Amino acid sequence: MEAVEIYRKQFDTHLSNYKTLNQIEEKTKVSKVYIALAGILFVSFSVIFNVLHVFTTNVIATVVPAVRFMEAAAKGDVEGLKTFGFYFLMLSVLDILEDLFYDYLIFYNPYFYAQKLLFVCWMFFPQYLGAKTLYNLIAPQFAQLVGAKKPE
Repeated sequence: MEAVEIYRKQFDTHLSNYKTLNQIEEKTKVSKVYIALAGILFVSFSVIFNVLHVFTTNVIATVVPAVRFMEAAAKGDVEGLKTFGFYFLMLSVLDILEDLFYDYLIFYNPYFYAQKLLFVCWMFFPQYLGAKTLYNLIAPQFAQLVGAKKPE
Protein backbone atom coordinates (compact mmCIF):
# COMPACT_ATOMS: atom_id res chain seq x y z
CA MET A 1 0.00 0.00 0.00
CA GLU A 2 2.97 2.31 0.42
CA ALA A 3 3.62 2.16 -3.32
CA VAL A 4 0.04 3.22 -4.01
CA GLU A 5 0.40 6.15 -1.61
CA ILE A 6 3.60 7.28 -3.36
CA TYR A 7 1.82 7.30 -6.75
CA ARG A 8 -1.20 9.06 -5.25
CA LYS A 9 1.04 11.83 -3.89
CA GLN A 10 2.80 12.20 -7.26
CA PHE A 11 -0.56 12.39 -9.03
CA ASP A 12 -1.80 14.93 -6.46
CA THR A 13 1.30 17.05 -7.05
CA HIS A 14 0.75 16.92 -10.81
CA LEU A 15 -2.95 17.79 -10.48
CA SER A 16 -2.08 20.79 -8.30
CA ASN A 17 -1.02 22.57 -11.52
CA TYR A 18 -4.69 22.79 -12.57
CA LYS A 19 -6.49 25.76 -11.03
CA THR A 20 -9.97 24.37 -11.69
CA LEU A 21 -9.27 21.09 -9.89
CA ASN A 22 -7.90 23.00 -6.91
CA GLN A 23 -11.08 25.10 -6.76
CA ILE A 24 -13.30 22.02 -6.98
CA GLU A 25 -11.30 20.36 -4.21
CA GLU A 26 -11.71 23.40 -1.96
CA LYS A 27 -15.47 23.61 -2.49
CA THR A 28 -16.27 19.88 -2.27
CA LYS A 29 -13.59 18.82 0.24
CA VAL A 30 -12.95 15.79 -2.02
CA SER A 31 -9.36 15.11 -3.05
CA LYS A 32 -8.57 16.17 -6.61
CA VAL A 33 -7.00 12.73 -7.14
CA TYR A 34 -10.36 11.06 -6.56
CA ILE A 35 -12.14 13.63 -8.75
CA ALA A 36 -9.69 13.03 -11.60
CA LEU A 37 -9.88 9.25 -11.23
CA ALA A 38 -13.69 9.39 -11.23
CA GLY A 39 -13.60 11.44 -14.44
CA ILE A 40 -11.15 9.07 -16.09
CA LEU A 41 -13.22 6.04 -15.06
CA PHE A 42 -16.45 7.67 -16.26
CA VAL A 43 -15.03 8.53 -19.67
CA SER A 44 -13.38 5.11 -20.04
CA PHE A 45 -16.51 3.21 -19.02
CA SER A 46 -18.74 5.43 -21.15
CA VAL A 47 -16.71 5.11 -24.33
CA ILE A 48 -15.55 1.50 -24.08
CA PHE A 49 -18.90 0.02 -23.01
CA ASN A 50 -21.03 2.33 -25.22
CA VAL A 51 -22.97 3.91 -22.35
CA LEU A 52 -23.46 7.62 -23.06
CA HIS A 53 -20.64 7.24 -25.60
CA VAL A 54 -21.98 9.79 -28.09
CA PHE A 55 -22.56 12.43 -25.42
CA THR A 56 -19.21 11.90 -23.68
CA THR A 57 -17.20 11.92 -26.90
CA ASN A 58 -18.95 15.00 -28.29
CA VAL A 59 -18.60 16.97 -25.03
CA ILE A 60 -14.87 16.25 -24.84
CA ALA A 61 -14.43 16.92 -28.56
CA THR A 62 -16.20 20.28 -28.32
CA VAL A 63 -15.74 21.84 -24.88
CA VAL A 64 -11.97 21.49 -24.36
CA PRO A 65 -11.01 22.83 -27.83
CA ALA A 66 -13.63 25.60 -27.54
CA VAL A 67 -11.98 26.82 -24.33
CA ARG A 68 -8.56 26.71 -25.99
CA PHE A 69 -10.00 28.54 -29.05
CA MET A 70 -11.38 31.29 -26.79
CA GLU A 71 -8.01 31.58 -25.01
CA ALA A 72 -6.29 31.99 -28.39
CA ALA A 73 -8.85 34.63 -29.40
CA ALA A 74 -8.36 36.54 -26.15
CA LYS A 75 -4.58 36.57 -26.67
CA GLY A 76 -4.88 37.47 -30.35
CA ASP A 77 -2.96 34.30 -31.27
CA VAL A 78 -3.55 34.04 -35.03
CA GLU A 79 -1.76 30.68 -35.31
CA GLY A 80 -3.92 29.22 -32.52
CA LEU A 81 -7.08 30.58 -34.12
CA LYS A 82 -6.11 29.05 -37.46
CA THR A 83 -5.29 25.69 -35.84
CA PHE A 84 -8.50 25.47 -33.82
CA GLY A 85 -10.62 26.82 -36.66
CA PHE A 86 -9.31 23.99 -38.79
CA TYR A 87 -9.89 21.59 -35.86
CA PHE A 88 -13.57 22.52 -35.80
CA LEU A 89 -13.76 22.14 -39.57
CA MET A 90 -12.31 18.61 -39.31
CA LEU A 91 -14.64 17.81 -36.41
CA SER A 92 -17.61 18.93 -38.52
CA VAL A 93 -16.52 16.70 -41.41
CA LEU A 94 -16.09 13.79 -39.01
CA ASP A 95 -19.54 14.41 -37.52
CA ILE A 96 -21.17 14.53 -40.97
CA LEU A 97 -19.52 11.25 -41.95
CA GLU A 98 -20.58 9.77 -38.62
CA ASP A 99 -24.20 10.85 -39.18
CA LEU A 100 -24.25 9.43 -42.70
CA PHE A 101 -22.73 6.07 -41.83
CA TYR A 102 -23.67 5.63 -38.15
CA ASP A 103 -25.26 2.18 -38.51
CA TYR A 104 -22.35 0.81 -40.50
CA LEU A 105 -19.73 2.35 -38.22
CA ILE A 106 -21.22 0.92 -35.05
CA PHE A 107 -22.02 -2.47 -36.55
CA TYR A 108 -18.60 -3.05 -38.12
CA ASN A 109 -16.57 -1.10 -35.56
CA PRO A 110 -18.09 -1.17 -32.06
CA TYR A 111 -15.14 0.87 -30.71
CA PHE A 112 -15.68 3.75 -33.12
CA TYR A 113 -16.27 6.26 -30.31
CA ALA A 114 -13.14 5.22 -28.46
CA GLN A 115 -11.21 5.70 -31.72
CA LYS A 116 -12.95 9.01 -32.40
CA LEU A 117 -12.03 10.21 -28.90
CA LEU A 118 -8.39 9.28 -29.45
CA PHE A 119 -8.40 11.02 -32.85
CA VAL A 120 -9.91 14.29 -31.59
CA CYS A 121 -7.58 14.28 -28.57
CA TRP A 122 -4.65 13.87 -30.97
CA MET A 123 -5.97 16.85 -32.92
CA PHE A 124 -6.19 19.24 -29.94
CA PHE A 125 -3.61 18.10 -27.34
CA PRO A 126 -0.79 20.66 -27.20
CA GLN A 127 1.86 17.92 -27.38
CA TYR A 128 0.59 16.74 -30.78
CA LEU A 129 -1.63 19.44 -32.32
CA GLY A 130 -2.74 17.04 -35.01
CA ALA A 131 -5.10 19.68 -36.41
CA LYS A 132 -2.05 21.77 -37.33
CA THR A 133 -0.44 18.73 -38.98
CA LEU A 134 -3.63 18.04 -40.96
CA TYR A 135 -3.89 21.71 -41.91
CA ASN A 136 -0.33 21.66 -43.26
CA LEU A 137 -1.19 18.56 -45.31
CA ILE A 138 -4.62 19.54 -46.61
CA ALA A 139 -4.59 23.34 -46.99
CA PRO A 140 -1.98 23.49 -49.81
CA GLN A 141 -3.87 20.82 -51.81
CA PHE A 142 -7.16 22.63 -51.29
CA ALA A 143 -5.63 25.96 -52.30
CA GLN A 144 -4.24 24.36 -55.45
CA LEU A 145 -7.63 22.78 -56.22
CA VAL A 146 -9.55 26.05 -56.00
CA GLY A 147 -6.74 28.14 -57.50
CA ALA A 148 -6.23 30.27 -54.39
CA LYS A 149 -2.96 31.50 -52.95
CA LYS A 150 -1.23 28.79 -50.89
CA PRO A 151 -1.68 29.37 -47.16
CA GLU A 152 1.31 30.30 -45.05
